[in-house]
Formats: sequence, C-alpha cells, structure tokens
Amino acid sequence: MIIDTLANLHTYKPLHPLLGQVVAFIAKEDLGALKKGRIELTDGIYANVDEYETTALEDTFIECHKRYIDIQIIMAGVERIGICHTEEAKSSALYNEAGDFEKLDGKCDFLTLKKGYFVLFYPWDGHAPGLKIDSVPERVKKIVFKIPVTGGMTAPLRI
Repeated sequence: MIIDTLANLHTYKPLHPLLGQVVAFIAKEDLGALKKGRIELTDGIYANVDEYETTALEDTFIECHKRYIDIQIIMAGVERIGICHTEEAKSSALYNEAGDFEKLDGKCDFLTLKKGYFVLFYPWDGHAPGLKIDSVPERVKKIVFKIPVTGGMTAPLRI
C-alpha cells in the first residue's frame, strides 16, 4: 500500500509499467468534472467514477483483488479506509472472479483519504473504503483506477 499526495504519483511510475498511463490521464483530465461511470483507458486499465455516502465498517466489508491494483483518489469529500494485510485476515467468501474481489474478515487499522491524496492498493492489501469519520456520513466523489497486475509486478518479499 502507498498513500501520498497526488502531486507525487508520477514518482511511483517505476513500480509498474502501466502506471505512467494513469499519470498521463490525470495530467490531462479535470478529475472533478468527470461523470459517474466507467472510463476505459488502454492496456486493460479502466477507472470507475462514483459518488456515495460514507458508511460504517459493520455495513461493508474488507476486500482484496487478484487481477488489479487500485489507485483510489478522492475528488470531493473525505473518507476513512480500513486497511489490513491479507496475511492477517481470513477469507470470508469465495473469490468473485467477475468482480475481482475476495471478502475478508480481519482487524483493520485506518487511514483518512481526502482531496489531493491517493492510495494505491496491491493484491495483498485488504481494504474497506468509504467509511464514515466520527460516525458522520459524508458525500464523497471518488475515482478508482484499476491497473492489471500483469506486466512487471512482483509479489512482496517474504522474510
């Protein structure tokens, strides 16, 4: 997992050969003006723009992906995201091939994602996005880029 300012996203391009395409898209688009829905980029990369009310952790689930890396960017609002390593969680449902997600049970730590920042989740990063801060729901507009895992990514080092 990586969390940083959106202005620094370009510095992570060496981590995956397709990341530069996301950086180029962000540089030329007004993210705040994007309409809700799916946007196809190239090389299997796509983005989902969504708007929603944040919710409580007990009303959602922790998930991880196998085929895609997520880059999540808030365009309006602020949300908490539950995070855990998949090795510290247990699968609570079979992997959903069509949706590319596996539901997990585990204990979360939390981060806050707000406008001007991004978080990048690898397949081993469990995450529960869209959570309320201090039990107060907030309207959020977010874009999630989905980058295919194939093409140069390696598994985490095991010590």
